[in-house]
Amino acid sequence: MKKTLGVILFVLIIIISLGLSVYLPNKDRINDEVEDKSIIYSLMEENGKYGVKNQNNETIINPEYEKIIIPNQHRAVFICFNGDEKNIFNEKQEEIYTNYDSVDAIKLSNLSEEKYIENALIYKKNEKYGLLSITGKNILDARYDEIYSLGYKENEIIVKENNKFMIYNTEGKPLIKDTFDSIESDEFYSEQDEYKKSGYIVCKITSDGYRYGYYDYEYNKVLELEYNEISRLLDVKNTNNIYLIASYNGQYGVFINNTKVIDTQYQSINYDSDLSIFIVERTGKFGAFNENGTEILKPEYDSLKIQGINLYAEKENEQKVYDKDGKEVNIPFTTIIETTGNSKYYIKIENNKYGIINENSETVIGCEYDLIQLIEGTNAFQGVKNDTNTTYIFNKDLNNVLEMNNANTEVLENTIRVYNETEEVQLDFDGNIISE
Repeated sequence: MKKTLGVILFVLIIIISLGLSVYLPNKDRINDEVEDKSIIYSLMEENGKYGVKNQNNETIINPEYEKIIIPNQHRAVFICFNGDEKNIFNEKQEEIYTNYDSVDAIKLSNLSEEKYIENALIYKKNEKYGLLSITGKNILDARYDEIYSLGYKENEIIVKENNKFMIYNTEGKPLIKDTFDSIESDEFYSEQDEYKKSGYIVCKITSDGYRYGYYDYEYNKVLELEYNEISRLLDVKNTNNIYLIASYNGQYGVFINNTKVIDTQYQSINYDSDLSIFIVERTGKFGAFNENGTEILKPEYDSLKIQGINLYAEKENEQKVYDKDGKEVNIPFTTIIETTGNSKYYIKIENNKYGIINENSETVIGCEYDLIQLIEGTNAFQGVKNDTNTTYIFNKDLNNVLEMNNANTEVLENTIRVYNETEEVQLDFDGNIISE
């Protein structure tokens, strides 16, 4: 009987030991399955302290921390801070990742709001950094001097080893198989793709100094590392192509993707997004190119400025006005034409007084106002005369429908409100009076 009990006890010890050997190394491992979108963890606040609740408003972490980071709202990884003390818990309030010197969420840099990479964490061991998946798998060994996010890229990181930098994704795959002395995001943004199509400005230090190159968002080399400086145009209207201004031996040119459209022979190049025009300077003379790199004005002018919809050029004692295609415009050099937001009408500024002309350059409202502008979000115009402090409202056909002294103008949900201390008028968005 004693022998039987001894055998049973021995078996139980073996089972418990095996269980512990499985549990302890894997205690930090989160459920490896695809994240459950129905589970949503969020912060809760009570008396200035923070905790964590789930989608059913059930308390997961008691509200007793000064700060809590939840890198992924569908995963039970909660980084909790009280002063300098930091603990990481799972949904059972068990402390996890205790085998590392530290574990941190990866903050996306260059963003005003606090946002983190959702599927990876940085860990530190023996003064070096590595990468963990959000589920606790080791992705990159702790061999790096630094690991951080690349600008706005959600699933990409920069690793630094022996003062050299590489780009990895958060699965541990190198995205560009080369090392650099610096890597920067070009910070390109579009409403459709956000920062997904931003590229990379990379640098290597050579015997001739810093040399820059460029890779697109698919990690293809666009420009070799041979330029003194590279910047991407972020406000160009043609978002299907990459527009780069690069300098070679101190001379600037323009590339569309990897095609040079303006030769690197200018001391400066500036881009105007309203007219989609490049103003170039060479040996103190100015010229202009359109967005495709076609020269529209030779670099022979002493000054060349964009005002409104036209270019104003001066050469010796000669002054000329050109349109965005480089054709001369027959208006005085002191007259400025601006867009209004309505393609049928333009603001005309003459002797610092405002008026309106139509698309055929015919005067619709004479230049007698100190200001005329389209009322934002509507089809109505507002004019002001400062000497009498009078506001004038013009409807979409530019008929004067209202004059009011000391007036305020307010755009409401469906109407325009014009009022002073004694009267109020409501107009529709076409500038027609609804009620007085």
